Amino acid sequence: MKTEVAALKVGLTPVVISVLGFFGFRFVYKGVGRDRGPVVWALFRDATGLVDKSRVQVAGLIVGEIVERRLQGSYARVSIRLRPAAELWSNAVIYKKSASLLGEFYLEIDPGTPESPDPLTGQLTKNQRLRDGDQIINVVESITTSDILYQLNETMPVIRDILRDVQRITQGPMQEIAREVQQGVAKNSDAINTLLRHLDQVALDIRKVTAGQGREDLEKSLANVREITEGIRNLVGKGEGEVSETGARLRQNLDNLHAAVEKLNNVLGDAQALSADVRKGKGTVGRLLVDDTIAQNVEQATTDLSDIIRTIGQLQTIVGLRAEYYILANEFKNIVELRLQTRPDKYYQIELVDDPRPTRQSLRQFVTTDDPSRPLTTTTDIVSLVRQFKVSFQFAKKIFVDPKWFVLTLRYGIKESTGGIGGDFDLLYDRLSIKVDLFDFRSNVLPRLRIFSTLMFYRNMFLLAGIDDIMNDRAPGGYGSTGRDYYVGAQLMFNDEDLKALLAIGGGAIAGATR
Repeated sequence: MKTEVAALKVGLTPVVISVLGFFGFRFVYKGVGRDRGPVVWALFRDATGLVDKSRVQVAGLIVGEIVERRLQGSYARVSIRLRPAAELWSNAVIYKKSASLLGEFYLEIDPGTPESPDPLTGQLTKNQRLRDGDQIINVVESITTSDILYQLNETMPVIRDILRDVQRITQGPMQEIAREVQQGVAKNSDAINTLLRHLDQVALDIRKVTAGQGREDLEKSLANVREITEGIRNLVGKGEGEVSETGARLRQNLDNLHAAVEKLNNVLGDAQALSADVRKGKGTVGRLLVDDTIAQNVEQATTDLSDIIRTIGQLQTIVGLRAEYYILANEFKNIVELRLQTRPDKYYQIELVDDPRPTRQSLRQFVTTDDPSRPLTTTTDIVSLVRQFKVSFQFAKKIFVDPKWFVLTLRYGIKESTGGIGGDFDLLYDRLSIKVDLFDFRSNVLPRLRIFSTLMFYRNMFLLAGIDDIMNDRAPGGYGSTGRDYYVGAQLMFNDEDLKALLAIGGGAIAGATR
């Protein structure tokens, strides 16, 4: 019995696999098949990865396939057979998109609308339905690796120059200025200390002369002179003849003594006047001792120098990598962020953005003709949508800081290659952030307003979600992926310490691989 059951299982296995393979093939294969509809074509600059039978989709559903590829001038002409139910209008847009990392591509079509607003006047204009043999004019091609490398080569020298200027400022003139100021302060402090010691000695000498022991000696000298004159007067009274010669010599001595006393009085007066002038702050020495401005200037200079050195020491570099998935457009957006934190309350933010939304470019052509039946000059306005790299450079300043509640930061500068402003609300010690950006005032009817929030679920790792282009309704077709859209994503942030650790690990791994 067991042998029969095993044989039955072995026999049924190929049958089941064949049935499942048949239905799986019928489910996966979604070609045009017997439903033969119109054939339209478009011109591509690069048809790499597009092969015959490649699928053509509208809103994620297969509506046709590639039936022919051939060269037309310097472009690749790709013909597409559509199903009869598919409707395309003259404002349709065809996109070349990557299906996988292996180089496979497919075509996505925005079918357009019967009516669409004019890009210049804003009035509704009627569009024609595409028929068999018509061309799809609007073509958006994906960015290749060579384009990314070219954009990166164009952007990296600018970032390198900025970093070199910052390094030159921090390592060159600032260190020389700090060293010269420090030497000047040390030299002036020694000179001031020496001058103060000399002034103290002068004041002590003047005090000894004008008061204390010096005054008593002067009074004794005057008393002795008085006694001598009294004795001479007595001698003169006793015998004028005997002392006439002696009196003449004494008179001469008295005259010399009087001159010496006058000189001493002049010296004492000059010393007293000098001490009074110094006490009043007159002269260089008086200003040094009395005026507080010099001491305040020296203190201010040392304070400014310490602030400059502290600012340079607080410079931090933060690198962020962010990927966002736009739900309605079915596109990915990649951002590389570089933040230069010069002070705790301000920083400079630099971003390299690969935005799936195309940039609007306007071109006006003037054609002059000699045909009398036509106008002399005709004007043609061409509006093209081009996907390209975008650059942001903004200055950020924290205007309200309260760790218990939230931190408010305002940003201003260039946002994704256009002027813009923004604000950040950081909550729970920067674990939860709400960011608002207003920029791109020319590509749509209203400016581009974006609001999203980030949540740190692990160290240096964030989850984010938000709404882009809130004030503009999503266009029904013909002008690229513009208008309101929703997106989610993730972000990695690295500071100086993280970068040092990564460089150390990467350097060790490279050295080990080299050995």
